[in-house]
Amino acid sequence: MGYIHLKEIQHSPKFGTVLPIDFECEDKQNNIYPTDEIFSEIKDYFTKKESPEYIWLKGINDISLFFSFQRLINMIRDTFPNQKIGVYINASLFSENYIRKTLSICDLVVINLNSVSPTHFYQSCICHKNSNIEEILNGIQTFKREYNGYFSIYTLFLKGINDNREDIVNLKNYLLQVKPDHFSVNIFTGNGFGPISDELKFQIKEILQDMPFKVSFTF
Repeated sequence: MGYIHLKEIQHSPKFGTVLPIDFECEDKQNNIYPTDEIFSEIKDYFTKKESPEYIWLKGINDISLFFSFQRLINMIRDTFPNQKIGVYINASLFSENYIRKTLSICDLVVINLNSVSPTHFYQSCICHKNSNIEEILNGIQTFKREYNGYFSIYTLFLKGINDNREDIVNLKNYLLQVKPDHFSVNIFTGNGFGPISDELKFQIKEILQDMPFKVSFTF
């Protein structure tokens, strides 16, 4: 494609054509995102290609850098008001009202939440050292109550961290409070993590499959 930040179009059975954009920081020391570069690539793409169903922004993990991401969303909305925007974002950012307000103008929000148990949450989530899990979990519930778009929660099970029955049950109880439109489960391997046991896979499906919203397993 000739772009740095824009990736190849993907086709989703539910959401149609999706244009992924990695919103990764290239200058973390100075807290700078290449917002203008990304938006320039988006504008160039739209002059040459058919508009996708969704622009899909991912890689948003750092609260100190969120203002650059907020600016990009507003630039897309102002220039292409009919373009749908989807985001994949770390659950740890939901304690902040201004972040929830920004995300509320997006059409699709997917969050990564691997555990609701404090110790395992911090072990499995990229988050600020001063993050408060109670504020985060309450913030997610507040967002879901006020949000009019499509909201999904994505959970990764990591061997040795959240691969236990207590974590699964606690997560289910929380999900029943939030009531997302969709809940997706996967297993993380790599970076030193091995696969979880077949017994735990069975427990995960047994405990999480019967909920009053769509649930999907990728194992």
